[in-house]
Amino acid sequence: MKVYKIRVKEEYLDQIKSGRKRIELRAAYPYLKGIKPGDRIIFNDSVPAVVTGVRTYETFRQALREEPISKVFPDEPSFERAVKRFHNLYPKWKENRYGVIAIKFKLLGEER
Repeated sequence: MKVYKIRVKEEYLDQIKSGRKRIELRAAYPYLKGIKPGDRIIFNDSVPAVVTGVRTYETFRQALREEPISKVFPDEPSFERAVKRFHNLYPKWKENRYGVIAIKFKLLGEER
């Protein structure tokens, strides 16, 4: 079991704590390539979670077609708006170079 430290914006941390956000999508940087179910994540040095699933995609658009948007963005934006959020966070070259990783997780201590 490996532990990964992941930083998210405060609004997303609140959604993680509340249990509404259960999938973290991001560029599949090399340090995340080995993440697997059973590994741990510490969000913002304070919120522990366990990885329950991992999938890789070529693009954010492809990932958002396969993963439920409501678990990525609990405010449930439209598909195009969700894609745009990622393109505002990541330059297109990072998406092209690294691909995208979807990390499914649950907070430590949760039954589900």
